[in-house]
Amino acid sequence: MKKIPVENLKPGMAFSKAVYIDSDNLLIESNIPLKENDIKRLMRWGVVFIETEGDIIQSHIQKNLSSSTNSEILAKYERLLNMRKRLIEVHGNACYFIEQVYTAIRKDLSIDLQGIQKNVNAIIELLKENSNIFIFLNGFDDIERNYLVTHSVNVTFYSLLIGQALNYTDKQLLELGTGTILIDAGMTKIPVYIVHKQSNLTDNEFQMIKAHPVHGYKALTGYPNINKTIACISLQHHEQFDGKGYPRGLKGKEISEYARITSIADSFESQISKRSYREKVGSYHAMKNLVGSGVSKFDPEILRVFLSIMSVYPIGSLLELNDNSIGIVVGSIAEKPLRPIIKLIFDSNREKISDTRIINLVEDSSKFITKVLDEKEAGINLFDILWGF
Repeated sequence: MKKIPVENLKPGMAFSKAVYIDSDNLLIESNIPLKENDIKRLMRWGVVFIETEGDIIQSHIQKNLSSSTNSEILAKYERLLNMRKRLIEVHGNACYFIEQVYTAIRKDLSIDLQGIQKNVNAIIELLKENSNIFIFLNGFDDIERNYLVTHSVNVTFYSLLIGQALNYTDKQLLELGTGTILIDAGMTKIPVYIVHKQSNLTDNEFQMIKAHPVHGYKALTGYPNINKTIACISLQHHEQFDGKGYPRGLKGKEISEYARITSIADSFESQISKRSYREKVGSYHAMKNLVGSGVSKFDPEILRVFLSIMSVYPIGSLLELNDNSIGIVVGSIAEKPLRPIIKLIFDSNREKISDTRIINLVEDSSKFITKVLDEKEAGINLFDILWGF
């Protein structure tokens, strides 16, 4: 019997021989495609492997594809799905470690720079293997974890995406990532009740929040192994290109390039993440807001780079098509930013699709986008869709 990890199963998979949960329990007969509910049931039961003497045969996944281009797109998406477990490990390890670092900074204790950089390097390697892995960050803000820590780690992913697009060296990526993952070090010096306050801040409380970049810079430069280049990211990530930011009102290229990158990543991630005092917005609307304010707030050259990475319809955007179907953007072609690659979630009758159906709008001229949806409008939880629950 061959053992196949449950995490590798996809709706639509079929096998040439019967599949068993264990030696006494049959899951499905041969040539019967797996359903989404089958996989969910295995996950709920805590089943780690299934067993079969057969091989994977042509499945519903493959039958929905006609061209070699679409087959290649699906293969890339399948590889992306198979990286989710590593993302959980890398993201979870980084959050756990940075939470300890932030606690140490709050108490004026020493911090482990090598440990920080080890976690940053793990993120860099993950993004080098497949930069689209960031799609699965969606929903991590709902996990019971210090949101400042989750935010810092998530922003690091987006900052490093930009750094890679700018052809940064490994040394530059490590500097950028180290500074970005510590951007909210100064928030550890702000009273906890203010940081987590769910109602409107008073003017005095808001001024205290605005002081966090200075607190962060002072704390980080107090460590002999952290250089000012890294610490300046924390100090300057709320500066704006037009000089209307804080704490020093720096303008244009007076702001370090690393901080100009991080400010874009910080703004984007803040918008797409849920907070206790506001709802999150979708990736498309977050990008639209960035572009709308980009002339004044952000370095226009770096913003263009970010837009080229994310596309007009960023990966993770929910779209309605002209046949009433709904899908999620899983890829794009740089030359055709208005015609992304979509994984269907609901068909034209608004019935949930259990297998994997990919539409490449560049090739399928009969379909076009009619609306960008948020999760409420689409009637879904994006985290559940991405993680197959």
